Amino acid sequence: MRTRSLASVAVSAALSAALLAAPALAYAADGGTPGQDPAVAATTTPTAGSTPTPDTPTGVPSDAASDAPSDTPTPSDPSSGDPAPDPGGSAPADGTGAPVFGSVGSDPSDAGFLTVAVSSDSAITEVSAELTELHGAAPATVTVTGFTLVSGTPQDGVWRSPRMSQLPSYGGYDVTVSAQDSDGDSTSATGVTTVDVEPKPVFADRSISPAVLDVEHTHVKLSGRISLFDPITGDISPLAGKELSVIAQYAYSAVTAADGSYAIDVAPRLNGENAKSVAVSLSFWIANPDGTNTYVLVDSKTLPVVVSPSRIRLDHSSVRIKYGVKASSSGIVEYLYGGTWRPAKGVAVEMDYYATATSNAAGRFALTYPYLLSGDTTFTVQTSLDSYLDDPYLTASHAQFKVDVINRTSICFCTSWLDEYSDLHIQGSMNGSDAKVPPNRKLYLQQSADGKSGWKSLGWFTVKSNGTFNLDAYVAVPKGYWRLYSTGSSDYQPGYSNSVHFNRTATRITGFNAGPEPVRKGRTVTTTGTVQKLSGTKWVAFGKQRVYILFQAKGKKAWTQLGSVKADSHGRFTARFTAKQDGTWVGVYLASGSYVDAESYHDYVDVR
Repeated sequence: MRTRSLASVAVSAALSAALLAAPALAYAADGGTPGQDPAVAATTTPTAGSTPTPDTPTGVPSDAASDAPSDTPTPSDPSSGDPAPDPGGSAPADGTGAPVFGSVGSDPSDAGFLTVAVSSDSAITEVSAELTELHGAAPATVTVTGFTLVSGTPQDGVWRSPRMSQLPSYGGYDVTVSAQDSDGDSTSATGVTTVDVEPKPVFADRSISPAVLDVEHTHVKLSGRISLFDPITGDISPLAGKELSVIAQYAYSAVTAADGSYAIDVAPRLNGENAKSVAVSLSFWIANPDGTNTYVLVDSKTLPVVVSPSRIRLDHSSVRIKYGVKASSSGIVEYLYGGTWRPAKGVAVEMDYYATATSNAAGRFALTYPYLLSGDTTFTVQTSLDSYLDDPYLTASHAQFKVDVINRTSICFCTSWLDEYSDLHIQGSMNGSDAKVPPNRKLYLQQSADGKSGWKSLGWFTVKSNGTFNLDAYVAVPKGYWRLYSTGSSDYQPGYSNSVHFNRTATRITGFNAGPEPVRKGRTVTTTGTVQKLSGTKWVAFGKQRVYILFQAKGKKAWTQLGSVKADSHGRFTARFTAKQDGTWVGVYLASGSYVDAESYHDYVDVR
């Protein structure tokens, strides 16, 4: 509000003394908001979309007891208070001077009253004013009379109007004042000032808590009550259903209750990892009759932020796991508060970015790394580095644990077959889950009748340094299942290959004999024997099979086939040959189909 002073310095001093003596309600001297310090009255702005940013926020209620508004403010009694101003010779002493006006404006404690400072050479007998609307198609003019002296003397004092209940509407008014003194002199001053007569907010029981934000106090609670004071009627009513705006790093909103009260709970998201304080403000907008909006700051406070030290205590500093088992860790997050370490609830914890968890009410957490490890490693468990997950009231902390992986041993029985000589061909490779050849390169060949149980080791061999192998192994029983087995080592698990199945029937030549012995040269050598096959666990006759008779002369390496004979239905055979020289005789069955070759006992005959 603007004010034009028409009085001398002495009159202004007298008015100031009178205004200080007037009872305080909830307004600034220039028509500001009830409950506000006059220096921080709410500023009218053209639209509600813009927020003023004055050096001193508008509408900030004073925390001093003298400034704290009441729920039910009482307008000042026009007759109360009579301070004695010092006119300082503001009117002529010869009795010919007309009244002189000083400050004119709204009563500093209640905009429903108009105050006029006036002095003359004789006692003022009448003061009146005309208020003309500043807006509207046909502005109305209202005459206000009945002013009473509230401070000073009739010759030099401050006069106040009755409550201007006859005003047609809220808004701004242009003021013209008139005064007459006891010797008949009168003065009128047109447009000496403008006043705003509008409802003003009144605040009560305002509170912003806590005093400090920390890990145990992360929410800001705002409470209070807002009313509207009507300067035309003098009534106070609750500001119900009013949308309020809370700024605490981020914007929040709330609505006042039916009685104008509000109770707001917000959790400010700290701006940055090293935030030292949070500025909290509560405000709203009031729509004015002229189409503009007034920003009203209800309450504000800057809350310090205290960050507490944190730590992570893991249940294990190292763990030994088999390859194929995922690495896990567990522990507790704690924070230091009041000299005591306490469980930290709701803290985001992560392990190498891929495993995350949130601590429970006891501060405990459990993490499982989602991928399999191919070798030993060290994990770091830490409070989250993600700005959306970290706790700004705790310092970052971390802990480490080692993982010793017992690698898997992989054995491939890649290629195999069982030939007619009962030789099992073995070809394949061996390596670890860490892509290295295990240091223990010994593999055992095992056999089982059904491939499920009863596995027995037949022997062992050592793979090459590159993990490959290619060899033949004679098997006495050519029917069943075979696999390879590694006993493992300290860093490698025992391993088994895939199993293979072959089904050949074992045969044999039993009771073979070449005789007589000795025999004379040119005489006959008779060879006899029986061909059999394995049926289950018993040997039975294998009749009608051809048997070849071979001879190896003494001192020679080569074998000579002398002839063949077909066994009878009982598997028995007899073959006769001429004795020519000393040597070894043998009978051989050459297998066909799924049978295995058989070779008889070697019988030496001395020829004389």
